[in-house]
Parts: sequence; structure tokens; C-alpha cells
Amino acid sequence: ININIEGGKINAIVGLSGAGKSTLLNLIPRIYDKSSGDITIDDQSIYDVNLASLRNEISVVDQNTTLFDDTIFNNIIYAKPDAKQEEVFEASKLSMSEDFIKNLEQGFDTLVGENGTRLSGGEKQRISIARAFLRKSKIILLDEPTSSLDSETENKIQSALKKLTENKTTIVIAHRLSTIQSASKIFVIDNGSVVSIGTHEELLNSSNIYTNFYNKQIKIN
Repeated sequence: ININIEGGKINAIVGLSGAGKSTLLNLIPRIYDKSSGDITIDDQSIYDVNLASLRNEISVVDQNTTLFDDTIFNNIIYAKPDAKQEEVFEASKLSMSEDFIKNLEQGFDTLVGENGTRLSGGEKQRISIARAFLRKSKIILLDEPTSSLDSETENKIQSALKKLTENKTTIVIAHRLSTIQSASKIFVIDNGSVVSIGTHEELLNSSNIYTNFYNKQIKIN
């Protein structure tokens, strides 16, 4: 695979399950290390920099948010332990977490339970987005963040993600093409290889895989 991700824009990766989308995403924060080749950010290899400094510039929002058996406040501030209280409140507002937190009896002091068992899937996702707002990372990685949510919750999270990714280098994996139609560049992956690159309109005219995705999802709906 040899691809160029555009800085400050939304780049999307689509493909069937098992095509290699998440593996590709996990190479960027070095969850997996390369066996050959290189990954560079601004012409600097990610293998020549301190791992902590690399990950400090990256925020990940995926479908499996890891939460600790602690308060909502502590679960958000975990992303930036030296943040001020006002920053945590601002991040919760931007991520639309404030919507449900203010309805909880103990607000930010509410204990979420082991891995967030007392919160819904959408609420956990919004905590994850709040963490990303708090970190103010330059690179945002989104791994199917709305794949298992109802449409009302999905709309709220899409709205929060739109704010989060503004002018940030964003790479998003999505099963639902409606979430990535405005991406500046879309990479179609099949069996571990990039088979097509283009905008939504370009791929509808040039990629059978992408067109099949589109026909199944959009036209049926």
C-alpha cells in the first residue's frame, strides 16, 4: 500500500470487513509496527520520533470506547491529566456529552461502572469524543464511530465529529457511506490493497466496489 493522506482534510477508507482498514489505521499510532516500508508525517518517519510524542498528536475515536470504573469527569480528563476543570466542561459541551451528563443525578461525579456499563453506547462514544476535544490533537482517527448507534444518536455524534475534525488531518473508516460523502479523498481497500482512490463522485464513476456499496446503502434507504 502506498497512499498520501491530505493534511487538514477528511480522508476516508472503505472496504469489506477483513479488507485491512483497521490494520492500516492502527499502523499510524504504532499499535502495530511495520514489517517493511515506512510511514511519514510531514516527511518525518514515525519510527524516528518518541512514541509518546507521536501519540500525543493523535486522537482515536472508535466503536469500542474504553472507560474506567470512575467518574465521568475523571474519564474525560484522562485524555489530558493537567487540563483545567473549565477545559473538561468545554470538551463535554463540544462533544454534546453535556446533554446527558446534566440529566444524571450526580452529573460529572457519576460513576460509570466497569467499562462504562451504566452508560449507553452513544453516551460512551460522546465521552470518547470529549477526550479528543480535550487533547486538541492534530490527527484524528475515526474507526466506524457510529456503526452500532440508532439514527437519532448517530446524528448527534456526527454533529460533534464535524466540529472535532474541522481543519484537522482526519482518517475515517466508515461502513455507512453517508458519513464520508464529503471526504476530500476516499481510499477503497480490497484484500489488503488500495484498488481505487477518488472523491465520492469520482468513485461512483470508476469503482465497481464503491458503486456496489453505494447502491446497497443509499438507494435502498
